[in-house]
Amino acid sequence: MTQLTDTHNNASDGLQTLFKNLPGMAYRCLNLPHWPMSFVSEGCEALCGYKSQELESQSILWGEFTHRHDVAEVDRQVRAAADLGQPFEVEYRIVPHTGPHKWVWERGRVVDRLEDGTAIIEGFITDITSLRHAERMVNEQREQLAHVERLNTLGEMTAAIAHELNQPLTAIAMYSQSAKLLAQQGLHEKLLEVMDKVAQQSHRAGAVIERMQAMSYQSSHQQDEVNPTALLREIKDLAEIEAQVRHFTIDLKIPQHLPLISCDPIQIQQVILNLLRNGMQAMQTNKCPPGSAIELSAALDLGAAVEQQQLWIKVTDQGTGIEDDMADKLFLAFASNKHTGKTAGMGLGLTIGKAIIEAHGGRLNYRNLTPNGTEFYFNLAITTQARS
Repeated sequence: MTQLTDTHNNASDGLQTLFKNLPGMAYRCLNLPHWPMSFVSEGCEALCGYKSQELESQSILWGEFTHRHDVAEVDRQVRAAADLGQPFEVEYRIVPHTGPHKWVWERGRVVDRLEDGTAIIEGFITDITSLRHAERMVNEQREQLAHVERLNTLGEMTAAIAHELNQPLTAIAMYSQSAKLLAQQGLHEKLLEVMDKVAQQSHRAGAVIERMQAMSYQSSHQQDEVNPTALLREIKDLAEIEAQVRHFTIDLKIPQHLPLISCDPIQIQQVILNLLRNGMQAMQTNKCPPGSAIELSAALDLGAAVEQQQLWIKVTDQGTGIEDDMADKLFLAFASNKHTGKTAGMGLGLTIGKAIIEAHGGRLNYRNLTPNGTEFYFNLAITTQARS
């Protein structure tokens, strides 16, 4: 009996040592409003500023200092997992007894139930505030680098932009001269027709400038509900400026009805424009004849459950393809120029593009085609039902 008691005491001492060494707090609670605790480990006070006795006596409840904007969502996720008998993981904010609010990560699961069916949960909570701050800094640096790359892309497209603007401006000058002559001759009906053409060319030039300005803006760091049909058509219009200079065409293939997607439209525009420009450069390296097409397409992944359906966007070129020795480093900084044969530029397009897509919860990848060419593809989350 003494040996059994000693073994129990040793195990208990071992658990206490383990709890002391944990970077956070172990707990047992009831899955009731604000999660009344029956046990918390010693890490409690360092984590939230309250002593373990205060939580175990339930004079203060964990949910009472969970951030008011997070408590309902945490409760929803925990109850959903408890109903299914599955473990849960949640990240949320708490407001400690003293000091600024903290971000915490919690993992737990139902270990038993009371006679009335109330779930008993055991789990662990740890401070991830420093990790959240680091993630925010990385995101901000990625945004700044992406903005620099967008400006660099606009700089590389200067010749193509000038060429695109020169056509409507030349037409405006010619139509203006004609309008002057018609006004002198009193031919008012023909004058109105010419002025309509001047307005059309002005709108054409204005649209080019507007697309350039949109791309130069610093991203808003926010994901919005976006109509992908309109977004892809705008990107095609922007990329066609360079395609015409290179004597290629852009073939846009999209279904008639597409659902809204969740994304930052400026960032997604940057990714697709970079893929199109890389593809056209690869086609020039492959000496594709004038009139050759690079394809921009979109398709729904209908095989998954409704809440998991994705929109896949693809850029397919007729270039030389990706060499085997580039497969492992294509998305690394300063390595992507080898795909296109381009010697100028920052060499960060694919690196930034991959980071942008992953920040959207998707993945950017590629496949070589037979007999030649490359298809780059990525996915974005769908938010609503189809729209035309």
